[in-house]
Amino acid sequence: MALDLHRKYIERKQESSPLIPIKDIINSKYYLDPLQLLGERDFNEPREISESEVGTPVQEFFRDAVVLITGGTGFMGKVLTEKLLRSCPHIKHIYLLIRSKKNKNVDQRLEDIFEDRLFKRLKHEVPKYYHKISAIAGDCGLAGLGLSVSSRNTLINEVNIVFHGAATVRFDEHIRTAMNINVSGIREMISLCRKITNLKVLAHISTAFSNCTRLYVEEKFYDNSVNYKDILELISTKDDQTLQDMTNSIIGNYPNTYTFTKSLAEDVIRNEGQGLPMFVFRPSVVIATYREPVRGWIDNVYGPTGIIVGVGTGILHTYFGNFETVTDIIPVDIVVNALICSSKEVATIKADEIPIYTCSSSKQVPIKWNEFIEMNKQHGMYWPTIRAVWYYSFWPTNNPYLYAILNLFCHIIPGYILDTLAVMSGQKPILLNIYKKLHKVRDTLAYFVRGEWTFVNDRILRLWDTLDSQDRELFNFDVRQISWEYFSQAHCLGLRVYLVKDDIHTLPNARKKWERLHAAHIVVKTLTIIFLLWLVWLPVSMIFKHVI
Repeated sequence: MALDLHRKYIERKQESSPLIPIKDIINSKYYLDPLQLLGERDFNEPREISESEVGTPVQEFFRDAVVLITGGTGFMGKVLTEKLLRSCPHIKHIYLLIRSKKNKNVDQRLEDIFEDRLFKRLKHEVPKYYHKISAIAGDCGLAGLGLSVSSRNTLINEVNIVFHGAATVRFDEHIRTAMNINVSGIREMISLCRKITNLKVLAHISTAFSNCTRLYVEEKFYDNSVNYKDILELISTKDDQTLQDMTNSIIGNYPNTYTFTKSLAEDVIRNEGQGLPMFVFRPSVVIATYREPVRGWIDNVYGPTGIIVGVGTGILHTYFGNFETVTDIIPVDIVVNALICSSKEVATIKADEIPIYTCSSSKQVPIKWNEFIEMNKQHGMYWPTIRAVWYYSFWPTNNPYLYAILNLFCHIIPGYILDTLAVMSGQKPILLNIYKKLHKVRDTLAYFVRGEWTFVNDRILRLWDTLDSQDRELFNFDVRQISWEYFSQAHCLGLRVYLVKDDIHTLPNARKKWERLHAAHIVVKTLTIIFLLWLVWLPVSMIFKHVI
């Protein structure tokens, strides 16, 4: 009810003015509680689950199951872990394969994972979750997954279900590192799973862009132009610099080492995974949560998220790309629910061939880049961050000459000026460095902003139709029901709270700062227009004087 009133109020104000005065929002009796919008007021009360209580078909599939998750410290891995612990009450145990990092052992890293606000709902609803989760030291980039003998034996004797999500997702990763983790990692996992005594299913999390050299991608394996064994042999005989110099010739038509190695990983599965109860799961561009455990949660700036954050903080003002193309984005909780249900189906049906499930949205609920950004602008204006450096102003273009001009006046010149002022005031200059990083990100994303892909996702749609009503409620992944308007309502607020780490208590001051930045923006824009008019008038006036 509060959300409907808030929406009607916003719509009424938008009819009269494109910019709603901040004071009107703050003083409105329909002003919405941010935590209510994010869903942090809607947690269920904790309750004891009896062992005799029968769950839904999907919940029963995980009864007494021991699950191994690789990539559990990553974005999707965290959501998967949270969902299994919260929604599968009879699950026996979850092992997270974690490597030591930054002077922290795996147990310390496990504790750090659960400090994330993502797990706030789990801790409230299932307060005794902690005895069902533990870490196992390992590394998917090493031989044998970096497992000790005792850890390997534990997994072989206990595990039933494996979710292999470990991967390096950096587009510009060195070819050796990408091959070791993304290709050798799945080979090692297949080798381990062949020894597991009671394996029900092995899920390999790939990407819909593993075949991005094709604009129409079906749920099937495609032949690759190179053999993964040849590439593995090559990286074992060359030094890092030589491989770096050879990378473009190695990856061929692929835009980066990430998509190239994920494609080779699927070749590994087709050639070495036969006979195992396994499947390939291909999500498209995974973005923030749609509904659960809270709305708008995310912990990285990959893909369109980086653009939204840059624009919302007043750092990014222009971008080079075709924003009229459809972007295939999918919320992470939709992805995880589909992954969980797919694992149950594969284990139950036991198909003769290794099936591929694609989780995408563009065929059912397509949205263009510019539409997505505009929706986020409309709703995000009400949740400015105290860390904003300038007011919202964004002019994307696919004209290289116009982009060069906009980049000069909107990024480079202001960057030099503000960094100089920072040095004069004794602060560290950071803006130009940020723009250098943004330009690097722009180059890596250019391929995906320009193109438009069609991903066939028939298996996911058919799977949804087989679920009963309770599983549909618990594990919603019907992409046909996605509303990008609903998603955008909480997206920027979620980025503010969960990613930028800007507490909601700063909202009043952030809104005051936002109004000051808006005033400054108008002044600068007015002065710029006057200056440009003067530049035009100067030669014209000289011509008039010469003629007269």
